[in-house]
Amino acid sequence: MSATAAATEIQNTPLIGVEDLHTFYGKSHILHGISLKVGAGEVVGLLGRNGVGKSTTLKTIMGLVRPSQGRVVYQGYPITSMAPHKLARMGIAYVPEDRRIFRLLTVMENLRTGLDRGNVTDARKRELLDKVFTYFPVLAERRDQAGGTLSGGEQQMLAIARAMMLEPKIILLDEPTEGLMPRMVSQISEIIGALHREGVAILLVEQNVPLTLAASQRVYIMEKGEVRHHALASELKVGDPVIQQYLGI
Repeated sequence: MSATAAATEIQNTPLIGVEDLHTFYGKSHILHGISLKVGAGEVVGLLGRNGVGKSTTLKTIMGLVRPSQGRVVYQGYPITSMAPHKLARMGIAYVPEDRRIFRLLTVMENLRTGLDRGNVTDARKRELLDKVFTYFPVLAERRDQAGGTLSGGEQQMLAIARAMMLEPKIILLDEPTEGLMPRMVSQISEIIGALHREGVAILLVEQNVPLTLAASQRVYIMEKGEVRHHALASELKVGDPVIQQYLGI
């Protein structure tokens, strides 16, 4: 099967489908009919300049913002504007741009907010913690340290690790490398790859275009609240005219 045919098959059987979303902040029309799809186990990049509606797209999917029109479908089930905590239980995790860790809680206490669920056995909790500490050994070292005292990169790791505790089918990941040192950016990129290999789907909003193209199977490019371009990531390069046109690089 060709890459294009494989992408078409994924799009026809999406894990999440966004259909004609229109979202407002007050009287400001932010999303103008956004439609996109993410297949099971697929990493999809969402690119665009600042202010085009990428983060609003994630917030609308996650039920944090109510759309005025359109719908979100998860595994064939409509979830538009469903409460975020219900979506988390269904397997949708969200890592916001500002991380939103609990600064006064320890690393372990932050992780337990996603771990202490009624249907998770003690053995499974240990397995999940062991996996996260294998991915992020620095969190194991700092397990008793308050989240607010961690570096920016460590806080980002904690935010992703906390999402992993939910055993999600998809993670909505908003600007995970923003403001991080190159070494931390490389580590976050490796984690995205590891999650993909485990079959976790990711909808990735990211300003780092080379990282997004390397990590994703497909990409959508947004401008002024609309999807302007959609392609296989393997068909795009940083210097391509479409990248220069919509991202200015």
